Amino acid sequence: MRTVTKLRLLMIAIVLASGTALAQKKKQDAAPPTDASRFNWDKSKIIPKLERLAIVELTVNYKLTTTAKTITQEDRSGGKIAGARVTGFLEFTDSEPTQADYQAITDHFYRYFQKKLKENGIDTVGWDQVTASEFYQKSGGEEGEKEDAQKEGGGNKWVTSTANKGKVIHKGLTGFAGGKGKRAMEFGKEFGTAATFKVNVDFADVMVNLDIKSTDRRDVGGGWYYPATTSKKYTWGVHAQMMVGDQENKEYTYIWAGKGFPEFLMQWSDIPVAGEYAESVTEDVSKARSGLAKGFAFRKELDPVLIQTSREKYIAAARNAVEKWVDAFVTRAVQMRKS
Repeated sequence: MRTVTKLRLLMIAIVLASGTALAQKKKQDAAPPTDASRFNWDKSKIIPKLERLAIVELTVNYKLTTTAKTITQEDRSGGKIAGARVTGFLEFTDSEPTQADYQAITDHFYRYFQKKLKENGIDTVGWDQVTASEFYQKSGGEEGEKEDAQKEGGGNKWVTSTANKGKVIHKGLTGFAGGKGKRAMEFGKEFGTAATFKVNVDFADVMVNLDIKSTDRRDVGGGWYYPATTSKKYTWGVHAQMMVGDQENKEYTYIWAGKGFPEFLMQWSDIPVAGEYAESVTEDVSKARSGLAKGFAFRKELDPVLIQTSREKYIAAARNAVEKWVDAFVTRAVQMRKS
């Protein structure tokens, strides 16, 4: 009886060990997320029925300064709270891209987008048709961006550009209302699905983590005590590669059709673009131009990181980045149409 019991236990142990090894192998063999899988569209009712798409706006933010932040609370009752952030600065070693350079990248983005949609069986609407429509004509927003299109907020700076110097048709986290909402629905009935695209092109992947530990004051007798202490441990990293995703100023891609509810199209995470474009990455602020160096002197944060490249290399990397985003978008749309 004991021998049988031991045999059973041995067999159970072998099965459990095999299961664990198999699970570990599957985890190791699991493919990394594809670019297309980074789009958070699982609940979309519009994309699976997408046959024709009118791009009525394509607004791109090109980051010049990028910041990662974290706020951590100690894992104990009454634990302390602390925060940290690390910032990467983009600096050009020859001359900075002009507004015309950013405009050229954005217009290339639009043309490549139209081309890839058609190549994959999704019809498009020409820009002249869009701008001639009553919906576009009566929509607010400035034509194109001014020369002072550089903006900032939350430790970030960026330059904004709209495809074909078009209008900013949609803003915020609510849909069109009133007459504009009715005209949008009529536009959808005439041309099919329509969308206002908001895309962010970042020059680096930045992360920061913070661990905090503290002890309370403790009396040890005889008038002696151990004082309260707090220790913080920071870990951070910067990878100088292009990243493409949702904008960080609470603006998202908005899509609608001739009937049904409109939707916001978001990403789970940014799409990383392989390829090194930077000439140098350094924490030595003395290598920065005087303007940036003065800004570093007053920053109450972790050491800033300076990423230097040439104008030509940046433009090439940005063009490649927006193409990568289009490829992923179209791939995901085709996948959902087939399913």
